Amino acid sequence: MPGAGHPPVTGAAPRSATTLTVTDTLRQRLRLALPLLLLSGLIAVMGVFAYLSLAEEIRRETHRTLTVIAEQKTQQIEELLDEIRTDARVNFSGHSQLEALFAQWLSSQRHNEQLLAQMQNVAREGVRVKGWQGLAAVDAQGRPAFVAGQADLGPHTALIADILRRPRIELVDLHRTAQGQVHFGVLAPIGSGPQGPLGVAYLSWRADETLYPLVSTWPVPTRTAETYLVRRDAAQVRFVSPLRHRPQAELALTEPLDTPNLPAGRAAKGERGILSGGRDYRDVPVLAYASAVQGTPWLMLAEMDEREAYAGIRNMAWATGIVMGLGLLLVGSVAFHAWRRSHQRQELHALRARQLAESRFRVIFEQAPLGVALVDSQTGLLLEANQHLTKIIGVSPDDLIGVDPQRYTHPDDHALSQEHIASLKAGRLASHTFTKRYVRPDGTVVWASVIGAPIQVDAADAPRHLFIVEDISERKRHERELREAIEAAEAANAAKSEFLAHMSHEIRTPMNAVLGLAQVLEREPLPEHQRDMVVRIRTAGQSLLALLNDVLDLSKIEAGQLRLEPRPFDLSSLLASLDSLMGQLARAKGLTLHLIAPPTPLGPLLGDGLRLEQVLLNLTGNAIKFTERGEVSVTVRVCDQTEQHLRLRFEVSDTGIGIPPQAIDRLFAPFTQADGGIGRRFGGTGLGLSICKRLVELMDGEIGVHSEAGHGSTFWFELPLPRASADAIAAQRTPPTVAASGPRLVGAQVLVVDDSAMNRDLVERALRLEGATATLAADGQQAVQILRTRPQGFDAVLMDVQMPVMDGLTATRVIRDELGLRTLPIIAFTAGVRDDQQAAARTAGANDVLPKPMDLDQMALVLATWITPTPVPAAEPALAATPPEAPADMDHEFPDIEGIDHKRASQRLGGDREMFLDLLKMFVAEYAEAVARTRADLDAGDRVQAARRMHTLRSSAGFLCALEVMDAAGDVEDAIGTDDGSLAPALGHLERALSSLLDASAPWC
Repeated sequence: MPGAGHPPVTGAAPRSATTLTVTDTLRQRLRLALPLLLLSGLIAVMGVFAYLSLAEEIRRETHRTLTVIAEQKTQQIEELLDEIRTDARVNFSGHSQLEALFAQWLSSQRHNEQLLAQMQNVAREGVRVKGWQGLAAVDAQGRPAFVAGQADLGPHTALIADILRRPRIELVDLHRTAQGQVHFGVLAPIGSGPQGPLGVAYLSWRADETLYPLVSTWPVPTRTAETYLVRRDAAQVRFVSPLRHRPQAELALTEPLDTPNLPAGRAAKGERGILSGGRDYRDVPVLAYASAVQGTPWLMLAEMDEREAYAGIRNMAWATGIVMGLGLLLVGSVAFHAWRRSHQRQELHALRARQLAESRFRVIFEQAPLGVALVDSQTGLLLEANQHLTKIIGVSPDDLIGVDPQRYTHPDDHALSQEHIASLKAGRLASHTFTKRYVRPDGTVVWASVIGAPIQVDAADAPRHLFIVEDISERKRHERELREAIEAAEAANAAKSEFLAHMSHEIRTPMNAVLGLAQVLEREPLPEHQRDMVVRIRTAGQSLLALLNDVLDLSKIEAGQLRLEPRPFDLSSLLASLDSLMGQLARAKGLTLHLIAPPTPLGPLLGDGLRLEQVLLNLTGNAIKFTERGEVSVTVRVCDQTEQHLRLRFEVSDTGIGIPPQAIDRLFAPFTQADGGIGRRFGGTGLGLSICKRLVELMDGEIGVHSEAGHGSTFWFELPLPRASADAIAAQRTPPTVAASGPRLVGAQVLVVDDSAMNRDLVERALRLEGATATLAADGQQAVQILRTRPQGFDAVLMDVQMPVMDGLTATRVIRDELGLRTLPIIAFTAGVRDDQQAAARTAGANDVLPKPMDLDQMALVLATWITPTPVPAAEPALAATPPEAPADMDHEFPDIEGIDHKRASQRLGGDREMFLDLLKMFVAEYAEAVARTRADLDAGDRVQAARRMHTLRSSAGFLCALEVMDAAGDVEDAIGTDDGSLAPALGHLERALSSLLDASAPWC
């Protein structure tokens, strides 16, 4: 049953085993395939990622290459143009040799052939040494001066005229000459004068020797890459430099701006940077980069065919495919290859990392903003140098490698460089820094800061020397400019002092006539109301003189020219003088002046008593001026004292208007008062307190104020003062001067030398009143001639300092040295008030100095000091001192001349008909030819003399009350100074007015 009922099952087991085997095989295959598939997919993903990354890196590297090359060439061109402009500036301005020769040649009216030959030699030397193609120059009228080399000025006439109007250095664009050469250059103004540049110089260069080599060279070998310059010409773009793929294209090839995708056209329209998707002048797809060359109309383009530019990407695609195939093959290999592949990947990664590091180092080395050089420590030769160093030294990398750096070092710095390198080799310094100069092949000197240090290179046995070089030429230029600015400031300060001297002379000269004539007039028999007016004139003139002295004192203090003169003085005498001067002024306003001195006498003190008195007078005068009722107190007390020194505190208190708190801080500033209304209410310029502050500080003291609005003020200052011996006071005392009651110079013969006819007349009248006889001379040369013929004919000489023909100082030296009149008293008569001006007069040989405006009493006292009057009969002084009796009705006899304000002239001269006629005759004689002489001066280019003559004419005409001539002369003087085209009409008006006045005056002369 069992045998019949159940078939055999032996096949079941084998089927189950086979199924299990197949399943196991599948599982094993799946187990093997899954990792293989995953690994293959990972390799594929990595391959694609690597391809995309590397492709993008190649693209960026290509873009970076174009960018770097274009920008470097742009910078090189800009630096070349900067050097050209600097060369032009150095050679034609800043007191260069060529400028000086050119100015001298123009001054010779272009007739000095020797100067012209020298200029041509200098120009040829510049052409030979500095590599100019040519140099040409024209004067300010556009007339040719000289030409050296090849330089054609014809096409640039309009630009030259514009540069003469607006001086600047202008680039002359690339152009083709008549010889077919491409040139460019610069136009530069030559020097400067009152009317602008002396001329214009044109420097030219051959583009194929200077500019084109910078443009066309390509730093790495390529088949299609090129750089070139273009510029926009209206609706076209012009190629201005040679092209790699089209010969003879410079300045000849143009393309329309609207040419589709033309990189040059896109750049001309304003696009910059990477220009992709374009087709160049050959209609070939290219990748381009555009940048503008600053200061020029040029655009720099760097191009490369897209096929070459992206050839690396195609190669990368092939390489990636191969790598992926090999990867899949390797994945199918046994595990034996797995570990090996992993090892290879590690090696490949390390290699790439090293290459990337080297690439980054190379980029840093090349793009560093400083010059970097590696030098062999044994031979001293350059092994490597980056691009920035080549720019600093001005040579190409090929010419720099393998060369001793000393070759480009300034000869004066060789020893310094060798000293530092020797210290570096000896190991005495871990690093060293020093400053030296390099000399470029074109002769340009570059200042550089150099840092050197030894470094060890793995492949080298001996250490190398690494040098980092920084161009500090700009810093040196700033330092030089700073020095020049300091020198200019010092020159400006000297000019300010000179201006003050001239200002003093110009103001004091008319004041001399005003105060002197007023003083003469006071001695005339005048009605009481006229005498009162004369006194007021003198008082106003003295106030104006005090204001002028304040301005000059402040200017001298600020310029550091005011010098204190410490001398022994007595404080009690100084306070007594203060009481005498200020007491009457205070009592006139109904005020009480209290002077409170220290209870114990202080004895003689050493200091500048005059300046101390000036401060006290100023503070006391201010207190009286700003006090309506009450009192003013001046208190002196001792703060500290020793046997040799003491410190005094001076306080000036008042019960006046006081000062608001907000005004105290600015109270001691020049031209400043407590508020704007004080100047209108009380008058004054605001200089007094500023001068007081400066004087106190000069005396090593300090000054301040305590005040409250409406409750008065207390100004105080403290001064340290040494004690002086009693003998010193006695030694410097002089007998008091006794005022003269009659003429003090009777019988004296005085030579009066002054270029102003009115001043001569005034001094002559003053001397006549003192009993002296005056001989007149208009300049120093006339005075020398008179003394040469009459060396013993004079008792004294009154010598003006500033005069034409021969000034007073020169005349004084001639009188002393050539004529040998060393005992003849010479009194310098000057409007110069500075200490150095008066010292110059004494150094020249003057015995004494009389300042302008002239004080007749002071003049008589000074002359009486040096002159021994000749005895005369008793009746003569009385006759000399008695003025002629004035006519009863002077005004009716006073001349009435057309062009002269009759009444004003009569009033000004007190109706003195004789004085008026004398002055009128002198005026006619001196100024009849004034207009003709002024025109001659202007034709000769002497504008200073012409302006001076007009200034003197204006003053003299004003004194005569010839108002129309005075105004016309003032207009001519202003026109000479401004040079605005109004000079010719002003001269014509003056000529007509002066001619009418001379015709009207003829019957009286």
